[in-house]
Amino acid sequence: MGKVVMYSSVSVDGFIADENDQPGPLFDWLTGGDVPLDESGEVKVSQTSYDYTRPYWDQVGVTIAGRHVFDLTDGWDGKPRAGSTT
Repeated sequence: MGKVVMYSSVSVDGFIADENDQPGPLFDWLTGGDVPLDESGEVKVSQTSYDYTRPYWDQVGVTIAGRHVFDLTDGWDGKPRAGSTT
């Protein structure tokens, strides 16, 4: 039997999403480094963040997103940043 871990974030004060509906300062760490976190190369973190995040990232089996995030990301072209594509 698999293990279920849930992660959730909601922007109610504009701290997660800014006025242009883009990730706010809370997620600056996802673009502020020089080590690619995934195959896309768009998400680059520090080596410390990579060492901490990548083991968790590799265990994600499914990514569930709300309709708004899905539309903003264009469904990640069918390849979520983490999680299974099948």
